[in-house]
Amino acid sequence: MKSLKKAQGITLIGFVFVLGVLGFFLYAGMQIGPIYMDHMSVKKAMKTVADEGGNRSPAEIKNRISKLLYISYIEQVKPTDFKVVRGNGRELRVKYTVVKPFIANLSFKMDFEDSVSLN
Repeated sequence: MKSLKKAQGITLIGFVFVLGVLGFFLYAGMQIGPIYMDHMSVKKAMKTVADEGGNRSPAEIKNRISKLLYISYIEQVKPTDFKVVRGNGRELRVKYTVVKPFIANLSFKMDFEDSVSLN
């Protein structure tokens, strides 16, 4: 009588569990990804304003930032989140927080802070 080979592989329950974990992380990535893409647009807008140069007033800088954010469809960041700081030259700083609901009473809270020199 021949012996049967030992079965190898994943069970249906194991497969469903792996799919559930993978789906959870995929859903989390789909929620977080656009927020980081928006942050990259904010950094790009700040760099654009810095590259345009000139001696602009803080109000003109915020107005330009507001237009660039509007073009990029950025709604989480307001022009009031930007500050022009004087020190060894001028610097444009942004600091903001994004809270994204996830599942039921769970949320992602992301704090962003960046600066760029206006010289």
